[in-house]
Amino acid sequence: MTTLQLTHLRFDCVALSDVHLGGPYAGNNLRNALANVMLHATCPETHRRAAPTPEHAATCPACWLLAAEIDPGSVVRAYAVAPPLPAPQRVADGEPFAFGLTLFGDGLQFFPYVVLAAAEMGRVGVGQGRRDGYGRFALSAIWAFDPLTGRREQLLAASETLVRVPQVLVTWSAVAPVAEQMAARLSHGGDLALHFLTPLRLVEDRQLFEVPDFGVFFQRLLLRIDDLGRQYAGEERRDREEVRALQQLADQVRLVKSDARWLDLWSWSGRKQGKTPLGGLVGAAVYRAKEWGPLLPWLIWGQAVQAGKSTVKGNGVYALAAPPAAPAYWDHLRAPSPLAPSQTLDNPARRG
Repeated sequence: MTTLQLTHLRFDCVALSDVHLGGPYAGNNLRNALANVMLHATCPETHRRAAPTPEHAATCPACWLLAAEIDPGSVVRAYAVAPPLPAPQRVADGEPFAFGLTLFGDGLQFFPYVVLAAAEMGRVGVGQGRRDGYGRFALSAIWAFDPLTGRREQLLAASETLVRVPQVLVTWSAVAPVAEQMAARLSHGGDLALHFLTPLRLVEDRQLFEVPDFGVFFQRLLLRIDDLGRQYAGEERRDREEVRALQQLADQVRLVKSDARWLDLWSWSGRKQGKTPLGGLVGAAVYRAKEWGPLLPWLIWGQAVQAGKSTVKGNGVYALAAPPAAPAYWDHLRAPSPLAPSQTLDNPARRG
């Protein structure tokens, strides 16, 4: 298990001019807009070229959330972006759209800054053509979701000026019931499908994998889960024997069918002053295992944290399903607008 808690946020928006999200680049464009707004609004060292010092990052919300690695080898980002699903090339003036952002553990303390940044993103613009007036949107609502239990909470509604602090969190306690239900469907060697909804970029020992190798996928996923737990929940390092046992089971999983394809994408890095690879696998892959039980809880939980490289830019959004069922975890980003909240909690905090 893990004591890490996380918060899935959905930002409902209405385009005030054409918004060029860029399809598979939507997550990257949204993240860049968020980072630029937060850095300019809250960081006194916005134009610094070097990485921030640990002392500065400890007191600067933008650098704590967004900056490059301060402690080498650690997971620093306390958030991940999830673009609209499916991500459109363009949202026409007047049309609604929604994007997601997940805050991990201690990252929840900076929720007010994220709210302010999301509203400012709409004023500044997202994607291509911002200087010509494109990319503008209005923030109409904010929601918190727990896909494992179905709970949801409206944090901001249209015409409101108060934003409620999220109380609907995603926790490990909800994983076991979901895993039991899925294990029952997968009994006797059933198949499990992984749907890669945004590019999955797997790198192991500096080798890029352009095929959906399950063993590599699980290894990188478990490492990400453990790194997040240590950094944002104060957890101890997982026992090596447990890692070895889980990995042995993962290495025995076989790919039986795949329509996953590779997208070759690139993004511009101001820090590196050059292009960086962003591409990955999208589509679905079906796997077969003799024993899914020990792996399922981590695969279910992994949906919440995303997998592979560049999760902060919207990569690695995946969902599980036992065929022929459809994946459901990220449905809260598919719907045009959530239904009336099943739970709205009174814990207001003034925006700003």
